[in-house]
Amino acid sequence: MDAESANARRCAKRGGCYEAWYVTVGDPVARRGYWIRYTTFSPAAGAGAPAHSALWAFGFDRKDPGSNWGGKQSFPLDALESRSNPFGLRLGKAEMDPAGCAGELTCERGVARWDLKWTSRERPFPFVNPRFQGLSTVANIGAQPALTVTGTIELDGRVHRLERAPGGQQHTWGASHALEWNWGFACGQDFWIDGVTSRVRSRLGRVLAGTAIGATVGDESFRSNGLRQVLRNPGRISAAGWTASARIGPRRLEVAVTPRAQDLIGVMYADPRGGSRYCYHTEVADLELVLSNEGREPIVIRRPAAAAFEYASESPVAGVPLVVT
Repeated sequence: MDAESANARRCAKRGGCYEAWYVTVGDPVARRGYWIRYTTFSPAAGAGAPAHSALWAFGFDRKDPGSNWGGKQSFPLDALESRSNPFGLRLGKAEMDPAGCAGELTCERGVARWDLKWTSRERPFPFVNPRFQGLSTVANIGAQPALTVTGTIELDGRVHRLERAPGGQQHTWGASHALEWNWGFACGQDFWIDGVTSRVRSRLGRVLAGTAIGATVGDESFRSNGLRQVLRNPGRISAAGWTASARIGPRRLEVAVTPRAQDLIGVMYADPRGGSRYCYHTEVADLELVLSNEGREPIVIRRPAAAAFEYASESPVAGVPLVVT
C-alpha cells in the first residue's frame, strides 16, 4: 500500500457513510499545533442529520490556551471533488494531494487559511490489517505517518509559519463511528508513533475492543496491527490520557499521551446511523514512549507539548465546551 491507495476515496455516492482526510502538524519549539480536516457525511435513511461536506481548522497554543481556535465551514455533499492516480481532493477554496494541502474556510469565528507542503518518509500504517477491515464499521489508516511540513497557517488574522515541522496525514471512513476511542500521534526527526484504542461495532453485531500501534524509533520498526494483536493489546480509553502497550516477540512498546484539560477543544461528530460522538482533541499533549527489547537498554522518548490526542464517546465531558458542532 502506498499513500495514493491509502487515501483513495471509499464513500463516494454511498449513503450511510462518513469519510475524513486530516493533517496534524506541530511546532514543538513554539509549543503550538494544528489540525486540518476535509470531510464528507452521508447519513443512513432516517438518521436525521443532513448530508454535507466540510472543512475544519484548529489551532492549539500550549503557552496561551485562551488563543486556541476552531472553526468549520459546511458545503453540499457533492461539493467535495476527488480524483485518483494521482490522488487529490477539492472542496470550496481548499485542496489536498499527497504532497500538501492549501485552502480557506470562513465561519462565525473568522477565517482560516493554510498553505502547506510536505515530504513523507514512511509507508502507510493501517490500524488493522486491510484483510480484516471489513469486520468493523470504521477504518483508519495513517496514510502518511511521518511528514516534514513547511508553510503557513493563518487563524483569524494571526499567521503562523512552519519550517520543517513534524506532522502526519490520516484517512478514516466508516458506516458508523467507534463507540469510544483514544487516538494518539507524534512525530520527530528520528521517530513517529500512531495508534488508537477503541470500542467499535463489528459487522457481525458484536462490540470489539482493541488497540493498534505503529511506530518507527530510530532503526526499529514496530507495527502491531494484525487482528489478533489488536484484540489482545491492552489500552485505556479516558479523557485524561491514552496509555497503551503492545508486544512483538521480545520487543515491547509502551506509550502514554497526556493532555491538559485546558488544551482540549470539543467538537461533535454526527453518526451516519444516528446520534453523535463528543470528541475532544489537542495537538499539544505530552508524549512518553518506551521501546524495550530483552537484553538491551530501553529507548525512551519524551516530548512535552508535541503530541496529538483525541478522546471521544457518546457522552460529553463535563467542563469542556463544544467549540464546533
